[in-house]
Amino acid sequence: MSGINSVEQMTQGHLRNVQQLAVFYTGRNNIYAINIAKVKAFVITEEVTINDTPSDTDVVAGIATIRGEPVTLVKLDAWLGNKCLELEEYKLIIYCEFNHKKIGFLIKDMLDIVEKTTEELRHSEETNSKITYTTYVKVHDKDELCTVFNAEQLLKDLGWTNDGEDVMNKYVEASFSTDKLILAAEDSNVAREVLRKFFEKANIKYEIYNDGGGLLNRVQELDPSRIGMIITDIEMPGTDGFQVAQFIKASNKYSHIPVVVNSSMTTDAVKNKMDQIGVDGFIGKTDIQSLYSITKKLLV
Repeated sequence: MSGINSVEQMTQGHLRNVQQLAVFYTGRNNIYAINIAKVKAFVITEEVTINDTPSDTDVVAGIATIRGEPVTLVKLDAWLGNKCLELEEYKLIIYCEFNHKKIGFLIKDMLDIVEKTTEELRHSEETNSKITYTTYVKVHDKDELCTVFNAEQLLKDLGWTNDGEDVMNKYVEASFSTDKLILAAEDSNVAREVLRKFFEKANIKYEIYNDGGGLLNRVQELDPSRIGMIITDIEMPGTDGFQVAQFIKASNKYSHIPVVVNSSMTTDAVKNKMDQIGVDGFIGKTDIQSLYSITKKLLV
């Protein structure tokens, strides 16, 4: 399994409006999942050397070298508040990259790769910030609850989200003088808060919606000339970012509005699909420097 060059070769889900989830067992045999578009590779734990490096948190297991790159290994069980297994009992590492930060999640074992439409995902962040969605998957012919964990919250808890006042002061060089409105769709509370801080620091009028459906409803209520830009996440329940971008760019009425994708799903396949739709920009989630640059370029 570690020899797979690209997880994208395994699936074609990025070509349709479905989400493909890599479903796995934690150490307590709870069933969790991550969107496969966030995954660079599955790596067999015993095939890599893990260096036990000093850390301020027991969530970090150490540093592993994967494909010649240092990767921070995270004990998902520790972050979820569960008792951890011994390191050798975690058979696999799910290797991901979020906003240029390489991270590997230690898991007990893979279970399946399943397809879910956005309608089959239940948004759960309001009740538990560590959970993005819940859904059900078949295990031995029985429906079992599956939890999609909130990677953005994990990164924030590790101190990897640069959203402080010093970051805003550093990268938001000047405020914007425009009456145009930015509409944003973002289902992660962590990322919504980063967007709010940015818009307020930049003196931009904005509205943020928890999903693409709310944003598109608002687009159709407004005079298109009022909308200066649309920022959308990809992975959202109900109407996802692909559908938001397709609606705007396929419409004679709205296609002139710049659409920027703000996502931690930064694989080439995802970027290529968004390019085909005709989006105007693609930035990593919580990347304030890129967000300011592209807003300065597109907001007119």
